[in-house]
Amino acid sequence: MDGYQKRTQLKMEKIELSTIKLLSLPINDIKIMDIAKLANVSQVTIYNYYGSKEALLKAAFLRLMDQQYEEYKKLLSSDKAFEEKIKEMLLRKKDGIDIVNLETFTSLIQKDEELHAIVLDFSMNKSFKLLLGLIDEGRTLGVIRNEFSPKTLQIYIQVLSQAFMNMDATTSQYIQQKEVIDEIMNLFLYGMLKQES
Repeated sequence: MDGYQKRTQLKMEKIELSTIKLLSLPINDIKIMDIAKLANVSQVTIYNYYGSKEALLKAAFLRLMDQQYEEYKKLLSSDKAFEEKIKEMLLRKKDGIDIVNLETFTSLIQKDEELHAIVLDFSMNKSFKLLLGLIDEGRTLGVIRNEFSPKTLQIYIQVLSQAFMNMDATTSQYIQQKEVIDEIMNLFLYGMLKQES
């Protein structure tokens, strides 16, 4: 890679990282002008590299997905206790709600079939494999029930993923609330029935 390509790559990384800082906003509030200011580049540079705001948002979102995947992988392969991994994972999920506005995410996913396919593939292959590793660890420790096959869990998670990617704007706004995320995670981990003591 020559010097020009390296500088271009570094500039694009800076633009995408600056864009990630704005993904918590509704899509109509994310402005190229603001991204250019944050990244210390011109708006023309952004359009030269990406062509459109949507293409930049897609690139930034994919970068964020990869970053978060690497963080989860590091967490789940750490020596931390199983319960600590679960707690930290849930906290990161909640923090993720602050990073990406679900209305923005839903809008991008619904307009871009390629991004929709990438996110679905990512969740069903990369993310699901990490989750299966954590579930296997929990089963080995005796804290997760054994009666569900990995295929059943995969279908269950796929159904949830599809629901999140296809929700309407009103539901996206409602689900942004931290209490709702807590309830969904609790429902996912423990189900609807009262747990016997």
